[in-house]
Amino acid sequence: MSGGENGTRFITDGREPKEVVFPESVEQAAGMLYTAAEHQRAVSPVGIGAFLHIGGLLRRYDLALCLQRMNRILDYQPTDMTVSVEAGISLARLQQVLGEHNQWLPVDPPWPERVTVGGLIAMNLSGPSRLSQGTIRDFLIGIKVIRADGTIIKSGGRVVKNVAGYDLAKLYCGSFGTLGVIVEATFKVRPRPETQTVISFPFPSAEQAMEVALRVLGTELQPTSLELTNVDVGGGQRSDRSSYQLFIGFAGSAEEITYQQGRLREIARVSGEREHALLEAIRDFPVSGEAALRCKVSLLPSQIAAFCKAVEEETPVRDLSVEMVVHAGNGILYFRLPQRENPSREKLLSFVDWIRILAKKLGGSVVIETIDPALKDRVDVWGHVGSSFPLMKRLKETLDPQGMLNPGRFVGGI
Repeated sequence: MSGGENGTRFITDGREPKEVVFPESVEQAAGMLYTAAEHQRAVSPVGIGAFLHIGGLLRRYDLALCLQRMNRILDYQPTDMTVSVEAGISLARLQQVLGEHNQWLPVDPPWPERVTVGGLIAMNLSGPSRLSQGTIRDFLIGIKVIRADGTIIKSGGRVVKNVAGYDLAKLYCGSFGTLGVIVEATFKVRPRPETQTVISFPFPSAEQAMEVALRVLGTELQPTSLELTNVDVGGGQRSDRSSYQLFIGFAGSAEEITYQQGRLREIARVSGEREHALLEAIRDFPVSGEAALRCKVSLLPSQIAAFCKAVEEETPVRDLSVEMVVHAGNGILYFRLPQRENPSREKLLSFVDWIRILAKKLGGSVVIETIDPALKDRVDVWGHVGSSFPLMKRLKETLDPQGMLNPGRFVGGI
């Protein structure tokens, strides 16, 4: 199937695929990749298409291989706490099925209804619960992948304990579809917490908020999430540009939560308000709203306050305003320039350069997740890769020697 509505849905950086195909089985998908390899056609694996804006410019976009029809649950053993699924199933649908047995896959990326399992793994997506639960690679115990030439390979299995040796499944986490097409995955799952709550605290500065956050992390408390933001969770930026809100989440039994809430009040030494749940607006922030620029910054938690303070001081000089949400416990910060700012291209590029210099000074790094596609050939969206790049390049050349899978999307133009 090609062209028309189905093609426009998978537009990437203004480019529409020449053809879109929808395999309904592993064998069909493998046959399509084999044929594409024979004709040297570039292939981009896609799911629902919600995250195609992330990554470098594709050098070629011949075929979009959409797996959304491969959306079955293949095997679910609640007593063993494992589940095997096809890669086209949405995370929301998988969580719904697991929830019927009071279980869940402990990841909470943005837009779970628009995230497929294949995309979840390929992009290594995560959310606020990363602090306490980890990332998807921590739960992945088996995987089935189709290589660029149509060869089907498997790693791991349907039990938690597997053979010793290199865990090939982990190789595909965060590979952005450049090493193979993920078609099936097996996960270990966990019991869903009995109850959960979030307490919010207002602070006049990021420095004061992070002081409390780091204090909490140094105690016996076990928060499930620790989120810092200067954004009104109801939408838009807070009226006081220097004000922040810290959201601290807890989960477990009612007794555990009551104890942790009491200890938190002693540690924070400020009053907080109880929320019913971690607001979806915070979870979805990395992809929600119209933005002229959207970046992901990785820092040590101890450097977050310094980063926020520098941004607060610099943006008024540049006549800009920045909205931020920070996973305060692990140092991942998302920020965006709202589209209403309407900055010029040169102004955007200048700000990106400044942000990268600031992050490097603080020992961190920056990935540009949203920017005008016309600027992607003028700025490296991934930034400096470091000493790991030669190994990544060799892996790409080994698993996809013709460079036909998502060419140009990943770091270094891989």
